[in-house]
Amino acid sequence: LLRIISMFFIIVWHVITHSGLEVNSTGATNFFINMLLFLSMFHVSVFMIITGYYQSKSKFKLRKLLSLLLEIGFYNFVINTFFYITGIVEYTNVEYLKSILFYNFSALWYIQCYIIVYLLSPFLNRFIASVDRVTLKKLIIVLLFCFSIFPFLSSSLTFDTNGFTVYQYVTLYFVGAYIRKYNLNSDFLKRFNKSQKQLIYLSIFVVSWLSNVMLYYFANYLTQLDSNILNYIGNSLVVYKYYYSNPLVIIQSISLFMLFGTFKFTNRFINYIASLVLGVYIIHETDVIKNNLYNWLNLSVDIESGKIIIIKIILFTIIIFVVCVLIEIVRKLIFKLIYKIKTVRSIDGKLVNFIDNLMKVN
Repeated sequence: LLRIISMFFIIVWHVITHSGLEVNSTGATNFFINMLLFLSMFHVSVFMIITGYYQSKSKFKLRKLLSLLLEIGFYNFVINTFFYITGIVEYTNVEYLKSILFYNFSALWYIQCYIIVYLLSPFLNRFIASVDRVTLKKLIIVLLFCFSIFPFLSSSLTFDTNGFTVYQYVTLYFVGAYIRKYNLNSDFLKRFNKSQKQLIYLSIFVVSWLSNVMLYYFANYLTQLDSNILNYIGNSLVVYKYYYSNPLVIIQSISLFMLFGTFKFTNRFINYIASLVLGVYIIHETDVIKNNLYNWLNLSVDIESGKIIIIKIILFTIIIFVVCVLIEIVRKLIFKLIYKIKTVRSIDGKLVNFIDNLMKVN
């Protein structure tokens, strides 16, 4: 469920930022758009905490990695070929070839980080399994200070990071693994009952969210003062609106994860939809979609639409999510049918064995 909610807010973030709504809006509309932006900031950090929580107890599977790369290649080829043939988007022949050959893979920056962390996971897991609790806790604290707190307090003078990095997500992988290894969902705040825990986690989430909002507007205020020092501080803090390394965002993400850790229910439909959300990300963030979709939506802030812009954002988010889920369902069915072909299964097996053997070479 948290995966689904995180992906929903990733799309909210993209609808707002790729449409330029936060830049072009003013007054109360701008305030509510910013409130929604800051509310959604947890999305990718939560995804990596979830990855650390589950993958820290799982084995690395080469077939899973190859399947992800094949999925990216499939969507890259199909989406770009569709727009190229139909002429909906203008391509030169060179641009088309680049688009289908992973040339624009940088658009899927989170997938890049995810793949690298997944490749590192066997080594990270061996360390996590062998290290004692105090050492692992100290490591997480050091990583958070180096890559989140110090850059934040020093305006990136000690270390320049925006949180779109592998070391950011290795840190969050350790956080998720620590929660899993030491069963913090049950043992943390043990003296409180379930409802009290939920209230505490929810309160931390809301306080970190609102603190981020207040910090942003305070920083904006500093930029308008007649002081070079205060202007510098204000400008430095303003950019943290877009930084996943912001300590308040990390607190927001961990508290939300811990909140969902108190829920106990099973639902096959939710689990099925959750298995599709990575495809939702790949589809709507493919370069040609990202560069054109939000222009096609024609989201603009004017006298009429300004009053209902939040509703439009949520509505477009739901539409994008549902359409991408349906496309991913079709893609999975196609792949399932293709994999039933004996020759395909044979090639798949030989490829996996070949790569496995390469890794075993002394």
